[in-house]
Amino acid sequence: MTVSRFVGRLLRFRLYLFVINGLLWGVFHSMPLLVGLGMQWFFDRVAAPSQGYVWLAVPLIVVALVRFTRVGVFFIAFYKWVTYFYHVQALLRTNMLAGIMRWPGRNLPASPGEAMTRFREDVNEAVEYVESWVDFWGRLSFAVIAILIMAGINWPITIVAILPLVVVSLINNLSGNRARTYNQLSREASGRLTGFIAETFGAVQAIKLGQAEDHVLNRFSVLNEARRHAALKDNLFKQWMRSLNQHVLTVSTGIILLMCAAQMQAGRFTVGDFALFTSYLTMFASSISLFGYMVFQHKRLKVSLDRMRALFRPGEEDRVAEYSELHMYASPPKLPVTADHRDDWFAELEVTGLSYTYPNSDHGITDVNLRVKRGQFVVITGRIGSGKSTLLRTLLGLLPGSEGTIRWNGRELDEPASFLIPPRTAYTPQVPRLFSDTLRDNIVLGHEPSPGSLDRAIRLAVMEKDVEDLQLGLETYVGPRGVMLSGGQIQRSATARMMLTEADLFLFDDLSSALDVHTEKQLWERLFAERDVTCIAVSHRRSALIQADRIFVMKDGRIEAEGTLAELLQTCAEMQLLWKGEETAAPDNVPKMAQPI
Repeated sequence: MTVSRFVGRLLRFRLYLFVINGLLWGVFHSMPLLVGLGMQWFFDRVAAPSQGYVWLAVPLIVVALVRFTRVGVFFIAFYKWVTYFYHVQALLRTNMLAGIMRWPGRNLPASPGEAMTRFREDVNEAVEYVESWVDFWGRLSFAVIAILIMAGINWPITIVAILPLVVVSLINNLSGNRARTYNQLSREASGRLTGFIAETFGAVQAIKLGQAEDHVLNRFSVLNEARRHAALKDNLFKQWMRSLNQHVLTVSTGIILLMCAAQMQAGRFTVGDFALFTSYLTMFASSISLFGYMVFQHKRLKVSLDRMRALFRPGEEDRVAEYSELHMYASPPKLPVTADHRDDWFAELEVTGLSYTYPNSDHGITDVNLRVKRGQFVVITGRIGSGKSTLLRTLLGLLPGSEGTIRWNGRELDEPASFLIPPRTAYTPQVPRLFSDTLRDNIVLGHEPSPGSLDRAIRLAVMEKDVEDLQLGLETYVGPRGVMLSGGQIQRSATARMMLTEADLFLFDDLSSALDVHTEKQLWERLFAERDVTCIAVSHRRSALIQADRIFVMKDGRIEAEGTLAELLQTCAEMQLLWKGEETAAPDNVPKMAQPI
């Protein structure tokens, strides 16, 4: 999408608002024409033989009425502009957020902090350019009519007034590439700094434990200094361009005034004509400056557009300016009720030849085959880096599998990421994300739970005691990324969120990373006390391995072996090593054949 096409779509969005703004600001910017004519009328009367104060006052009364009316038009136009401004902002930010949400779990081509700068600075850059187009029509009308009036009075002076437009446009066109470069460097430096701040807040405990405060501060200082230099260059160049435009116009204005003086001395220019030219020149200079600055803005907008488009999946970049429904004056509609899908009740999930390799790396998974039937508890285990989490994410479509098929009840899935969602499947990642909101809102995520379902989800997540101990219970604010909770509480909050979906298939990615042995054992016992639960879990804990109906052992991205715990302990050397490496003592109810060899 080119900048021109992008701007065209924005201008056509809420076209009635753009037209109303164009008309109102057109009237506002054109009214100085009447002021100039009134000033010409007044000074020509002053220079003529006097015919009384009332005769002189009439032009001044007209000028005062025009100015008073212009103030009223300004307030109306400003209100309409603010309305239009927020509509365009909301459109771009809504589309960008929707574009981010459509990514199938892959890392975005920007850190969270840098993405925020794109939501803020880049959107504002686009809206500022749209604002220039709102002003453009009124300024253009003023400039054209003013030129016609001035040319009718004295065309040589009028030609001198037009020349700065050519000079300013040429300067701005020549500076376009440098403007884009400075703007891009400034945006990238700001993004790196805000991203680092966000990551620092999310790793406060790790920084304190590692006594890395000084290193973090030094890194922050380096990034901040780089941002300051980049922003300074960008802002200085921007202000230099504005100053250059204004100074060119100021010099031209001085030349015009000198020519006016010469014409007046020759008797071909009246005092009223001089007053009219003087009145028009300031507004005319401002209009020419706007035209030149719009050329400069057009060049800079290419950087902002590319940065916004980068948040979309390949092939979807043009949706940045897609028209979408906004809710500016009323609350958005309630979330749609998720279809029950009982006509597609889960019976079996089959994965065949699934493969994925990380970009610029040899790591990933290769030719993975597994089958899960309803009511089974399947555990995927293996050493660190064996591909367990990658398998789950590829299975769910969060990573784009390069080969293989995934079948749900025998039906091949073309887009697992859009199909394997609640209420079919629910997923808790190894590092869950919580929002800076109440614990309740983090669990329900905007849905209204049915009576008793929230209590059930909290119980299954072994979190009822935690809720009781919190000062405000479920209404406790958890802070950014759940910083007010422990790692285990964050993990169980995400588990409760998953349980609330009542999905056909639950997927856990290594609960043992944050839960103690006793709590995890209790969670599995409660979960499988429920009727007809199907689950795939990444785990190395004995409490999970003992409960498993089927275990898949991974090594170097492949399935090394599969079977029951007893079978694998007899036949699989990798499983034997994993079992011996588990530090937790085996529970008393471990079957004899499952004891370490």
